[in-house]
Amino acid sequence: MTPSHAQTLLQQKFGYQNFRENQEAIIHHILQRKDTFVLMPTGGGKSICYQLPALLFEGLTLVISPLIALMKDQVDALTLNGIPAAYLNSTLSPSEQEGIKQKLRANELKLLYLAPERLLRTEGEFISFIRSLSISLIAIDEAHCISQWGHDFRPEYRMLSRLKKEIPNVPVIALTATADKLTRKDILEKLALKDPVTFISSFNRPNIRYLVEPKQKSFDRLLEFLDRHKDDAGIVYCLSRTSTESIAEDLRREGFQALAYHAGMDKDMRAKHQEMFLKDDAKIIVATIAFGMGIDKSNVRFVVHMDLPKSIEGYYQETGRAGRDGLSSEALLFYSYGDVMKLRSFAKVEDNEEQTRINLQKLEKMASFGELTTCRRKFLLNYFDEEAPPTCGNCDLCLTKPDTVDATVIAQKALSAVVRLQERFGTGYVIDLLRGSQAEKIREEHKQLKTFGIGADISKEDWQRYFNELVSLGYLQKSEGQYPVLQLTSKSAAVLKGLEPVFLTRSREKIEVKTYSSEPAYEAELFEQLKNLRRILAAAEGVPAYIVLSDATLVEIATYLPLDKNGFSQISGFGELKLAKYGEKFCTVVDDYCTLKKLPSRIHLKQPKHQRKERPEKISDTKQQSFDLYRSGRTISQIASMRELSINTIETHLAFFVGSGELPIDEFVSPEKLSTIEKVVREHGTKVLSPLKEILGDDYSYAEIKMTIAHLNRSAIS
Repeated sequence: MTPSHAQTLLQQKFGYQNFRENQEAIIHHILQRKDTFVLMPTGGGKSICYQLPALLFEGLTLVISPLIALMKDQVDALTLNGIPAAYLNSTLSPSEQEGIKQKLRANELKLLYLAPERLLRTEGEFISFIRSLSISLIAIDEAHCISQWGHDFRPEYRMLSRLKKEIPNVPVIALTATADKLTRKDILEKLALKDPVTFISSFNRPNIRYLVEPKQKSFDRLLEFLDRHKDDAGIVYCLSRTSTESIAEDLRREGFQALAYHAGMDKDMRAKHQEMFLKDDAKIIVATIAFGMGIDKSNVRFVVHMDLPKSIEGYYQETGRAGRDGLSSEALLFYSYGDVMKLRSFAKVEDNEEQTRINLQKLEKMASFGELTTCRRKFLLNYFDEEAPPTCGNCDLCLTKPDTVDATVIAQKALSAVVRLQERFGTGYVIDLLRGSQAEKIREEHKQLKTFGIGADISKEDWQRYFNELVSLGYLQKSEGQYPVLQLTSKSAAVLKGLEPVFLTRSREKIEVKTYSSEPAYEAELFEQLKNLRRILAAAEGVPAYIVLSDATLVEIATYLPLDKNGFSQISGFGELKLAKYGEKFCTVVDDYCTLKKLPSRIHLKQPKHQRKERPEKISDTKQQSFDLYRSGRTISQIASMRELSINTIETHLAFFVGSGELPIDEFVSPEKLSTIEKVVREHGTKVLSPLKEILGDDYSYAEIKMTIAHLNRSAIS
């Protein structure tokens, strides 16, 4: 059970040349029989983290999964890779279930998928059967379901707290795609994991483009969006069951293959619609959040939210169902502050003030995302305690250039209205006051204020946008609670006194984005031919097409044009069994295409990922200035003050020179601390600093961790 064995199995069974972020370290810890907690984004490769150890261990791996569809998907995919796996759930007849139990007794299966209630139901008969087997590992997928602070709490998951007592001395790996600090802590406590090693991967999904539009004429805008995705599969999320059915019907009327899905539908109809979507017989599923958790469909190219999700965690997980194969995908949200008001009433939990408070906090964060004027990806990553650059180049705000105007007078009117109302009212009321509304809710005494009606020349929508931006820029803030009110900040006075001008966005102009790639372009016509062959093979197997091969694999084939078995073995997704089973068929299609088009193979251009060297980071002028000042004897805080930059930025500059070897590590980190930090970094990875800081505690600074990582990277290169 060595790392080399794991690497070999990764290629042979799953068809991948290299592990992705943290996978190898996670597998290494599991093989040492240590409890492990994994936080990894949707599409990040969580399943490999327990499926591969299952092959290296002698006995059976139990996988606790909340959804039947997820079990079937996983087992179908494993079976196609030649891995003996099965599931036990209510879709199987008694004789089918007995057949699987016989295989378990005969040690013929490596993985068994179960729902939590089946494993630990009260009568205990099934757990006795499980204990009679040789269990080597327990994997708990969607682990956030055990926490009442998680965005998808499921009461049946609470019984998993007994797991360690019922099946002792077996390592447990708990996995989830989304969990904030509070939820992570709750998961670890509820599952009673023993000294668990925690791995937190980067939350960045660079292939997903985040888009937000105002919720005005949203169905017309949806049609325009879908016209760009005519041949693509996607999910449209709605808040209500009625909306899913009406929008699906309207889309069908417009010529789209759309089906509804919600918890109130007949069980068989729901299963049929899901199956049609998974097999590409329907391109669009219009659903409530009841759909999608754990769905492995890798070729979803877009996710649309017609209504506001309740939390960033929910939004992130739902958008994460797009682009699991790594190809470009889009996430569109229609935002309205009216949705925020509506969801506030749903956030209240009877007799539980603490959970109500947390629900409202999560909702306000979601509202802030919809009202952003700066990079959306940075906001998402920062929410999950991950650092991010100020712009990402792949969200609507980074892809547009703001047309700003001097809006000082508008800002003064807005702030004056908040002052006159004694900071006791919300945005909607303040806007109505400014516009001179005669609505009954406007108090008579407020109609006498000087600010009443002074903004009647500005539309309600524009005022809403201006207030959002004033909050975003820090000239106003919102209080917490179910009914947040607008309040002044330390920056407000200068604007009211006319000492500081305010520039607000009038409109946004699209930036022309040119993408550059060292990869050769793929043959689109061949890609369609490969998809057609995949569809035929999938129909013969009775599985969704993406389980045979992902779109990303087909794009690789259409890019590098492999013409023999050796060439196909270099394509990601072709393990030994799939190569033997499908290689010749795909090779024939590629060969015929290349002959017709007179194209040579490009497989020689494909380099294994581990052989690709990243371009060395350039020493920018700003880094050099910080370096020169440090060399002249200035402290980090002095440099930050002199250059009007944050201390964090200066530390990052100097860490670059630690990584290049021009600054010695011992100037920043003592030898005792260095060895401790190195150990934690090697165990938990380096993508996200905050969990490392949590583990190390207050005696260690972010600067010391950052410098140590730079030092380790230099050691690895040399």
